[in-house]
Amino acid sequence: MSQFKTTIQHSLLEQLFAANRRTLISSTFIAILLAYIERNSFPPRLVITWLSIIMAINLVRYLITRHHQRHASQDIKITSRRLTQFRISVMTTGLFWGMTCALIYTYNDLQHQTFIIFILTGLISAAIVSYSIDIVSAVTYTVLLLTPILIRLLLERNEITFIMAISGILFLVFMLLSIRNINRNFMENIMLRHDAIERENEIKKLAFYDQLTNLPNRRLLLDRLDHALAVSSRSGRRGALLFLDLDHFKLLNDTLGHAMGDLLLKKVAERLMSCVRESDTVARLGGDEFVVMLEDLSGNISVANAQVEKVADLIIKTLNIPYILNTLEHNSTPSIGIAFFGEHGSSQEELLKHADIAMYQAKRAGRNVVRHFDFSMKDVLNPPASQTVII
Repeated sequence: MSQFKTTIQHSLLEQLFAANRRTLISSTFIAILLAYIERNSFPPRLVITWLSIIMAINLVRYLITRHHQRHASQDIKITSRRLTQFRISVMTTGLFWGMTCALIYTYNDLQHQTFIIFILTGLISAAIVSYSIDIVSAVTYTVLLLTPILIRLLLERNEITFIMAISGILFLVFMLLSIRNINRNFMENIMLRHDAIERENEIKKLAFYDQLTNLPNRRLLLDRLDHALAVSSRSGRRGALLFLDLDHFKLLNDTLGHAMGDLLLKKVAERLMSCVRESDTVARLGGDEFVVMLEDLSGNISVANAQVEKVADLIIKTLNIPYILNTLEHNSTPSIGIAFFGEHGSSQEELLKHADIAMYQAKRAGRNVVRHFDFSMKDVLNPPASQTVII
């Protein structure tokens, strides 16, 4: 629920800030025009001060927009704070414009009155277009913009201004109802888009991730392996595959049940992830078979070999730590086969096959050990390792 709220607020901010620049440009232009029209009606210093305040408010709003665009964040606290800042800036703008138009609304000057009404309706129309995505911003801006002049008209206490005030109130109600309807449509669109993204992510997860461990599955591993091989070929940096199989895993399933076996696989996945870098890949091929793909190793084969050995030793040490499966303590060990990019194959099929063969040799060597692939191993295995079941 918290993530959904953050997503909605983030969508609100993105659309509000996307429209904010156009709104600020329009507001600035109208302010300059109004100051020009009123240059002879008020002391120049007063007109300049008013225009400066409008410019300062617009500048602050512009800086808030620029900061958000340069430092986008999905954090719910930051998103909420920025939305609050935006709303306050909009309220300030609406109140200032509303007070200004009410103060300079000159009775018995039809042209002047028409111009002020033109400004108000223009600003409200812009607010509906720009702010209706956030009902708080749109409603408060509209109310603060119109209320001062409606109060001014009511205080005039004559028939014309009273009728104008009533008409203005009806107009305000109509605008608020319009904002509500537009906001509802906006929110429905956001929710539909959010649901579509969620469904798309779920489909991707089903297609590319193992449902038990949330690790990449064979399909995603092969995609990443193809990309890693291409990068390695261009850069000269080495890579390696570590093929892991849990020793005597079938015995655990047969004696304690598949639920215990699944729990062990989850814990193994977590431990494997703790042994590698974020740039590396840990995948589950199925059953108790895992593959660790190490990328961006040294171009020097001796150094790269030492880097892989260090990771393999860490995996052996980490997976040898006893597991607590519910209330039972269980010991599990891995057998690991290693194949290097280039030296042991230049395609995904070759590397997986050769790493599998090396893992089979680790089984034959007594399990809980690491073996590097050697082409002489292929002569030893008959049938191939991929067709041999060893627990």
